Amino acid sequence: MTIGSPAIELEKLLDKGRKTAIISHFNPDGDAVGSSVGMRRFLLSKNMDADIVLPSRHPEFLDFLDPEKDIICYVDNKEKALQTVNAAELIICLDFNRPERTEWLSEALTGSSAVKVLIDHHLNPDRDKFDIIISDASASSTCELLYRTLMDFNAIQGDPHRLSHDTLTAIATGILTDTNNFNNSVTPDTFSIASDMLRCNVDLDAINTLVFKRYSESRMRLMGHLLTDSMEIDTRLHASSMVITMKDREKYRFADGDSEGFVNLPLMISDVEVSALFSETPDYVRVSLRSKGHISVNALANAFFNGGGHERAAGGRLYMPVGQVRKYFLESLEQFLLTSEGR
Repeated sequence: MTIGSPAIELEKLLDKGRKTAIISHFNPDGDAVGSSVGMRRFLLSKNMDADIVLPSRHPEFLDFLDPEKDIICYVDNKEKALQTVNAAELIICLDFNRPERTEWLSEALTGSSAVKVLIDHHLNPDRDKFDIIISDASASSTCELLYRTLMDFNAIQGDPHRLSHDTLTAIATGILTDTNNFNNSVTPDTFSIASDMLRCNVDLDAINTLVFKRYSESRMRLMGHLLTDSMEIDTRLHASSMVITMKDREKYRFADGDSEGFVNLPLMISDVEVSALFSETPDYVRVSLRSKGHISVNALANAFFNGGGHERAAGGRLYMPVGQVRKYFLESLEQFLLTSEGR
């Protein structure tokens, strides 16, 4: 840990021109990609450079953030991804709280002698693994926290007009996606930052269209199938569950990001307090959990689903046949609610 402002310490590191890698988590979402691209665009605007390395592909609807295909993806080019991490003198870690979230990059990350900086809004960061930590679990998104960090730089002095339009657009994208278009986890700071963006001529309407209104027909049909044929509600536990099987993936031509937001839909039902979406993959079942009210799905994911996240939005994995996940979910939730941790 450093003495003084972590933002100023980071600015000093950047001024030294170290070879820099920017890393985010497996299955990167809009906040992961937005913060990574935003950080890199800021460096480019200052005639500095950095490479973005992601463990897996980002959803296609975020391609507009990387028009030149500069992002290095481990699953597409393992050798280049590892070389980039291993050669870095400074590694900026965004939108994850522990190295394990980077999957195949985790070993290279933890083994690197580079200075490691964490900027993240998840609970309980692994403080032993990073040299500088900028963490605030109350922030709506890592992009919001990144924006506040850049505003604290001496070179910026709180003036958003000193950030490039590309930097602001990437950051705005992460805020929009992680708040579900300003519907979740917003604070007064979130709206203040959105106002700054508008004053800097960032087109939030255009980003909204690019992020939320470019889905495929097959995605819409998959959503209809889940709501009509897959969604089950346990009225006793006030819980909903939906399952995407490998057959569903094939039938609806499932692409990365196609299920974004699906887990939130059952929470629109007045009696549903917890929603779970299970997505079968060849190696495991991906778990997405959301809640409203008093239930901490972060604690639930930590206790039963090999994961974690935020109090009302979390995820994890299960290593069991997909046909068993609903029963396991309901049994786990019931056990969780019987403890003081759940209530």
